[in-house]
Amino acid sequence: MINRHPEPDLLVEYASGSLPVAPCISVTTHLQYCKQCRDSVESLGEIGGELLMTSEAVPVSEDLLDRIMQDLDSLGEEKPPVSALRQCSDGITKELPEFVQRLLPGGRLNWRRLSPSLKVAPVSVGEEQHELALHRIDAGGKAPEHDHLGKEITVVLTGSFSDEDGVYQPGDFLVRQQGDKHRPFAARNQACICLSVLEAPIRLTGIKRVLNPFLSFTPS
Repeated sequence: MINRHPEPDLLVEYASGSLPVAPCISVTTHLQYCKQCRDSVESLGEIGGELLMTSEAVPVSEDLLDRIMQDLDSLGEEKPPVSALRQCSDGITKELPEFVQRLLPGGRLNWRRLSPSLKVAPVSVGEEQHELALHRIDAGGKAPEHDHLGKEITVVLTGSFSDEDGVYQPGDFLVRQQGDKHRPFAARNQACICLSVLEAPIRLTGIKRVLNPFLSFTPS
């Protein structure tokens, strides 16, 4: 059962198309799990359509529709084949929602170990302000205690984890603000994989704080 959802203001930004790429991807991922938020976004779209219908018309060029249709056709040609989405180098990719698989060239992940129980795999989407990545905590493992230098969005994809504030299941959408501190623990029966969006680096606390200079923040 999903207990954590995007705030209404964030869904409004999403429905209006004003979110940056990485946060938009995080909301889209949550929508793959959550009918409640899908319905909310659909309603917001209908409201936006009504507002457009009552707005004053603006003249456009006669060939605008043709140019839009050409752009849409070219996007369709670039869609990766389904077979490419199923290529898995580590047995993990096939567990992810198909929408997330489409973000991974060839369905492959380049995992880097951050601690004995925690790995990270960056996801490149042409983002300049946010870091988008997958994080994997081994079954029964824990991530180092850390706080945040900026906002962090996390969407649980598989498995579950807990911290000082609760337990989080697939589809849960969590937002951590600057200064928030926590230490995630994965459930003992299954590894936990999350999609994360960072607008600034995290900072390790406790005895592992000496590793902070080795942590990177790489929007891509």
